[in-house]
Amino acid sequence: MSNVDQKITAVTDALKLLLQEEFQEVSLVNIQHVEFKAGKEGTVVGKGLLWTGNGLVTKQFVATTGPDRFFSTDSIDLGKDKNFSINNVPVLNEKELGPTVTKSNLKEVGRLKGLIVDGDLQINQYLFYDSSSDRLGLGTDAPNAMFSILENGVEVMLGTTEHSRGAVGTYAANDFDIVTDNTARISVSGSGDIELGNKNFGPSKVTVNGKLGINVSQVDPRAELQVSGAIKFNNTLHLRGTEPPSGGNHSVGDIVWNSQPAINSFIGWVCVQSGIPGQWLPFGQIQPS
Repeated sequence: MSNVDQKITAVTDALKLLLQEEFQEVSLVNIQHVEFKAGKEGTVVGKGLLWTGNGLVTKQFVATTGPDRFFSTDSIDLGKDKNFSINNVPVLNEKELGPTVTKSNLKEVGRLKGLIVDGDLQINQYLFYDSSSDRLGLGTDAPNAMFSILENGVEVMLGTTEHSRGAVGTYAANDFDIVTDNTARISVSGSGDIELGNKNFGPSKVTVNGKLGINVSQVDPRAELQVSGAIKFNNTLHLRGTEPPSGGNHSVGDIVWNSQPAINSFIGWVCVQSGIPGQWLPFGQIQPS
């Protein structure tokens, strides 16, 4: 057989091998690497490994672009205790992200054992933490106190005023209740009026363990109760002055205590007939002993 015939036979045998339905295993022991060279188009995009045959959907691991990357049609499964690395730094393993991963767009996480957040925080368009003002808001992204809750248009705040006094209440002119058993026990109106107890649930007991002053800046240490102005006790009005009143509606039993008592004057005057101003008579003449 001539040399030409030998070459033709070798080519024919090679073609037959390529046309067979099943190929014999090819050993890659002596192959150092698989190289994909750019063609006339000057790119390797679309080149890579393909698995086809027997009606199998083609599986791919090929180079692609936009950005440049490898595309795989199937999952990539690493062995136990292995990881993905970037520049020889592990970024993902079976249980955790690497220490260099500092930013993500996670949509859902499981149960957390601990969480540290540096900077602003937002949860479900409802809880907001502003790191610049160091304020936390529920239902508001613009809390007016260290901690604010906004519900039904009413902002309840907990914080300080003038950096020296603690404060709890409403930011705007809204009524505010202190409740127990879901019942208002102390109510403050938006204008500042205060009501102790709840008229719908009978009288409440109010105990003052100490001295009580009304319209005074400091209670006299000799008194337990100090009132600046008239008082009404047991449905009787008690006033203070140098003479009976010349105006106003008064009732029988109302008393004016003399603010300038002297010898042969009177301790005060008492209303003996209701009216405007009513009829008043002196009582308790002061005489020397």
